[in-house]
Amino acid sequence: MPAGGDQNWTEAAPDAVAPPPHHPRFPLFDGMRAIAVFAVLVLHVGVFGQVGDSIAGKLVLHLNIGVTIFFLISGFLLYRPFIADRAGGAAAPAIGDYAKRRLLRILPAYWLVLAVLIVIPGLTGVPGSGAVQQFALLHTLPIGGGPDCVEAVADCGLAQTWSLVVEFTFYAVLPFYALLAATMVRGRSTARWLGTELILLAVLSLASVLLHFVIADNAGSAGVVGGTLLGYWLWFALGMGLALVSVALGDRRPPFIAAVAAHPVPFWALAVALYVVTALALPATPYLIDAGDQLVAHLSFALVALLLMIPAVFADDAGGAPRRFLQQPLVAWLGLISYGIFLWHYAVALRLGVPGEHWSFLPLLLATVAITVPIAAASYYLLERPLLRFKYRRIRRPGDDQRRAVAR
Repeated sequence: MPAGGDQNWTEAAPDAVAPPPHHPRFPLFDGMRAIAVFAVLVLHVGVFGQVGDSIAGKLVLHLNIGVTIFFLISGFLLYRPFIADRAGGAAAPAIGDYAKRRLLRILPAYWLVLAVLIVIPGLTGVPGSGAVQQFALLHTLPIGGGPDCVEAVADCGLAQTWSLVVEFTFYAVLPFYALLAATMVRGRSTARWLGTELILLAVLSLASVLLHFVIADNAGSAGVVGGTLLGYWLWFALGMGLALVSVALGDRRPPFIAAVAAHPVPFWALAVALYVVTALALPATPYLIDAGDQLVAHLSFALVALLLMIPAVFADDAGGAPRRFLQQPLVAWLGLISYGIFLWHYAVALRLGVPGEHWSFLPLLLATVAITVPIAAASYYLLERPLLRFKYRRIRRPGDDQRRAVAR
């Protein structure tokens, strides 16, 4: 699909990844989700499997970059429908519909995991002091003595879901930001509204970085800054910036987009090289304490994720090895069930890894994947997919048929 081009929204697409009606779908993002979730999975296997501080160990222990990729994906896919009408695209989704889709996408599968982990003894799940916060996706905030998912990672429930709390704060803020931005750029030419909003995103990103790493130094994932959108605006903003450029370009392919279409490999090669350099320069742990190390990881991961995403956003109907990989049916399917993989893998890896510390990294990885993927598939086909069919359906209320008859 050309940059920002309109693809028929009615083409068959799983409800979990279908865009709002009349908005284009970006199918390569399914593969990007697979990359992101397996990065997170391998990271936790490395932690529980005690992968060590070798070169390979460092490369594994900084795969929390998968979270960065997820945040950029959210920034792009959720913001683009709010701005498509600026270039003659479909209207922005209604706030109520948007909220319904987000809740259906996140909460049912998340609640299922928590319920199962409560019922089955011996699994990490809901700490006694933080059950309400955890079920409400507030559990990484310092509210009511909630669990600290840094110092006692094996005892704080589903520690990886700190990122869901950040995502939730982004979901809540995005419609208000979209309204503010629309007011600021109303009546401006394409070049002017694009430039104005890119500057706005850059200013807010700078403020977020300063707040997270300078003003609220070492807040950690349990802090309000480090556990909400306040500390991660840059990552979402990069995805939102890609959405702005995509909408502004429409079907046009200026020289840069033509280069992305013809030569996507250099973008991924540069991303891999930057990741390797960053991972080897940082301490052999994903739980960085030093603010300087945190800042390096934050900025470097942002650029790596951006480079990985560019070929999936622009000229995604072109060829090249990155796009061929993202188009592989297995990769796309793993992306489709990626939310279940994200939710379930942590408890599986922890259960296998901590009690059986004699397991080496590779056997633990294979066992975690072998157990997690079927569970995630079952979660998707039995729970997520049936519920997500209501994403774009109006739930019928008593009296609807009578009102329609009267209207006729």
